[in-house]
Amino acid sequence: MTPEMDTDQPTAAPFDHDLEQGPEPHRRDSTASLDDGIGSAISSSDDSSIMGDPDAPADEEEWGPQHPCFPHLNPHVPVDSPEYASTRIIRIKRDWLIEGDLAPTFSNIYPEILDPAGLSEVEFRRLINKLNSELVAIFNPYSMRNIVDGVLGLLTGWLWDDFGLTHAKSRLARLERWIERWNQEMEKTVGGDDIVIPPKVMPLRQTAYMTVSVFGLSTSRSLPCRFKPLKVRKTQ
Repeated sequence: MTPEMDTDQPTAAPFDHDLEQGPEPHRRDSTASLDDGIGSAISSSDDSSIMGDPDAPADEEEWGPQHPCFPHLNPHVPVDSPEYASTRIIRIKRDWLIEGDLAPTFSNIYPEILDPAGLSEVEFRRLINKLNSELVAIFNPYSMRNIVDGVLGLLTGWLWDDFGLTHAKSRLARLERWIERWNQEMEKTVGGDDIVIPPKVMPLRQTAYMTVSVFGLSTSRSLPCRFKPLKVRKTQ
């Protein structure tokens, strides 16, 4: 004998919207911030936000991760290694005003924290000028060699690119070898008792050509710009 169904149970309401759109956003009962727009999730005070205002323009003079002298954690070493705790990374950001998105080019703003770390402003200028000039020539879409490589890649079903026969890939590999030689020269000329870890530029492929990461700042040394911003100079 089958049990009788309870007719008092409420029946499920049919779906009246597309499930692929996801759940509807929860509606707030409070309307205190409707007059002033969407307020902060923590407080209406300007100084209470942890992450700051994402819509506010970045101020390079304000101390924080956007400042050129800010020492970032080293993501290129294991987190349980001594280098992760004792070294920091200075990131040279992209400069989109030089070539836009046609080629990765980097800012020529000199972080003064690199001076006591062993990288002078003259050497920094030489490094950035070398990288920018090479990358602009490599990624120039209107160069004859890149046009020929594109045609050959199309005719061969992109096997020309897969085999690494394009001029751009060969020049990028040459640039990476130049960075390795630059690191070796800095290790010979700068490395010593005073500076335990000489400055080292990480391979651009590891940073996706978004930054020039200078590795080697020791947290045990008293370096400027560690807790306060220094004057930022633009090289000519």
